[in-house]
Amino acid sequence: MINFFQSNREIIYLIYGEAFFVLGLAIALQSRKHSRLALALHLWLLAIFGIIHGIYEWVGVFIPIQPASFLEESSNFLRILQMMLEAISFLVLFQFGIELLALGSPVQGLIRGLPMVLLGVWEATMLLLQNSSGQSFSGYFDMGDSLARYLLGVPGAAAASWGLWRQAYHVQQMDMARIANYLRGAAYAFAIFAVTNAIMPGTSFSPTFNIDPVMSYFSITVQVFRAGCGVVIAYLIIRGLEIFDVETDRLLEEAAQARAVAVDRERIGRELHDNIIQSLYATGLTLQDATLTLDQDKARAKDRIAHAIQSLDGTIRDIRSYILDLYESSSDDWQADLKDMVRAFRLQSLLDLELQVNGLRADQVESKVGKEILAIVREALTNVAKHAQATQVRVNLLHRDGITCVEVCDNGIGLAHKLDAHDRHGLRNMRERAEIIGGEFEIDSAPERGTTVRLLLPDEPKVNEESQ
Repeated sequence: MINFFQSNREIIYLIYGEAFFVLGLAIALQSRKHSRLALALHLWLLAIFGIIHGIYEWVGVFIPIQPASFLEESSNFLRILQMMLEAISFLVLFQFGIELLALGSPVQGLIRGLPMVLLGVWEATMLLLQNSSGQSFSGYFDMGDSLARYLLGVPGAAAASWGLWRQAYHVQQMDMARIANYLRGAAYAFAIFAVTNAIMPGTSFSPTFNIDPVMSYFSITVQVFRAGCGVVIAYLIIRGLEIFDVETDRLLEEAAQARAVAVDRERIGRELHDNIIQSLYATGLTLQDATLTLDQDKARAKDRIAHAIQSLDGTIRDIRSYILDLYESSSDDWQADLKDMVRAFRLQSLLDLELQVNGLRADQVESKVGKEILAIVREALTNVAKHAQATQVRVNLLHRDGITCVEVCDNGIGLAHKLDAHDRHGLRNMRERAEIIGGEFEIDSAPERGTTVRLLLPDEPKVNEESQ
């Protein structure tokens, strides 16, 4: 085992560096522009840490494989560069953890400056050691490595672990248990990473964790642990980035719902103005005319009052229709809601209304899609009651060959001419709702032949982003 690790030392360092570099690159390429998550504000720090720490490990692989002609000054320069990359990477990791812990803290202004203070301590110590006599370059480098790990690496990894653990709790509250588990796993991995960074070859600064007695075996095992932590951290954090895809899906769903609400508000506002208010105004004029002619022509006044009553009855029916249109059920069984709506509409309109379900179960359609189907059927039934002059209406729900078909058929007067959906707000609303859930909207009508409104919906419809 010892010989295996010793002979593959460079490969271990290469994997170690690659894991963190891939982590940083994946975070950098992840779009977080529209995210409202607190974690998204500070992930860029973790990306910088991953990229710099990966390069730091690769420099360590590059130095030993140089030819004998490679100048000692050049080798020393690369080691100084490696040490600086190490300190900067740990600084950024420390800052990432502190930023997560500082969220909502009353002393966030104070603790945010802690990483820079410790970096200053490291730099000052290294300057003092540089000016001291009797210190070899190898000893100077080992001391800088130990100081960077103890002052920045260990507390930085610990802070990142704690911060990710707290973020996992917040993500859990957002009903994303799987992603919360990824973040918790990353928190555990960073905690182990902190411990492994505290273990290193003995120096005058690190006697407590001196592993020189077992250097031939244990030190290389520590590198294996660090490389393993890097791979695990990269995997779990990259999987945890799915949270932004989930958040985007939720934002798109909210946008679709907001648009549907806005469309309904526009339609109801227009219909209240064009129908209800105008009808009430006309009824008021009719009653005013009746009062003026009551003494001179009682028959005319009586006829005008009867006309006003008839107009008010129609207005009441329209208001009931709008109330039905606003009906929202808390039930997750959209087919049961549809049955209730059909029953209520039958009583309100006195039409011969029939609902037929063939081969379609409620659980075959998602709840949010079922709600859009309800809205489309409701709009179609409202149009039948207002314009079709029908006596019979049939609502069909069919499922065949992976297609869900929803039809509202009537035996009314049909459409006198080809109807452009964009010219009629009700039909436009239905078409837009169909597009939102990834369906196709069709109208089949002819004069005196009735009208069929049809929604064709493939299995597992997805929200149409362009419609949002």
